[in-house]
Amino acid sequence: MKIKVELLEFIQCVLANVLRQHDKKIAPCLINKTGFYSVVYQCNPSFMHQQLNELILQALNVAQHQLVVVVTNKNKHLELSIFADDNQEVAAQCTTPEKVTYSQAIKLPSHTIAVQATSSQINTIMASLISHSMVNFISSIEQADQCISLIDAKDIVKNVPVSANVTTIQFCEISKVSNTDISDTNTLFWPFYDTDIINMMDTKITPEPLCILIADDSIPSLIATKAMLEKLGCKVVTANDGARALALAQQQQFDLLLLDERMPGLYGSDVAKQLIEQDGVNRLTPKVSLTGLTEPEEITQLFSKGITHYLEKPVTKLALEHFLTQWQA
Repeated sequence: MKIKVELLEFIQCVLANVLRQHDKKIAPCLINKTGFYSVVYQCNPSFMHQQLNELILQALNVAQHQLVVVVTNKNKHLELSIFADDNQEVAAQCTTPEKVTYSQAIKLPSHTIAVQATSSQINTIMASLISHSMVNFISSIEQADQCISLIDAKDIVKNVPVSANVTTIQFCEISKVSNTDISDTNTLFWPFYDTDIINMMDTKITPEPLCILIADDSIPSLIATKAMLEKLGCKVVTANDGARALALAQQQQFDLLLLDERMPGLYGSDVAKQLIEQDGVNRLTPKVSLTGLTEPEEITQLFSKGITHYLEKPVTKLALEHFLTQWQA
């Protein structure tokens, strides 16, 4: 029987269970390169568990001290690659036969983040975390804009003052969650993804405003949408046709692309399709269709070409404000 499974968490739990039962003491490093926090896949959980278990064991046969597990978005499928130790060659790999559903886009911080830990498990994977992650992790605390201290939950000492320049996050093993006091604090569950760290950060740096590209051939609509977004604190770049939107999106990274569908020359969904096919800087950027289309078949066609979200015209400030919350810290 097929059911919807949160695939990233599923991989995390299966990996933890396999390592707990294995003879070798192997440290896992999980890297999320999908661009999203949530990946839902419809599958038979028992069959998926068996496949993952076999894949991990295959990599463990050649590993001595760590496994680096990298998940990647491959044309809306999920690709899982496992590297043994510091080896650059893939030890085991698989791709979902069916497409997955991505949601909760990750907004990568532009500043540098140093990660420090007293745990030998964390220190074992530190070099791999820095080299594989899309997050700008560095090893030097002195050169970092922000410092994260990861502390094992069993070593937590209550009421100990922490430097104002350091964000403290505790972690505990998934298998020991029931025996751990995780109240009143941020907690990561080991093994965790690199992106879980930034998701848990109580950042002391003011978040950068969202940078949004709007493309619309209707000048009144373009001006109105731009004004609403700027009042919501966003940086806005505009284009009055699809060709201009495509050119801008090929040159500059945006947090969101708001694309009117029925533009002369190049439709919004065609812009989305070309950006994905060209594998450029905005391949994973959420692509939002602004349109009056309402028929299910028409909406399905938009999504099949690369549109990820849909807002019906005319767009209101309240609708935009609610819509943007999923990308704002």
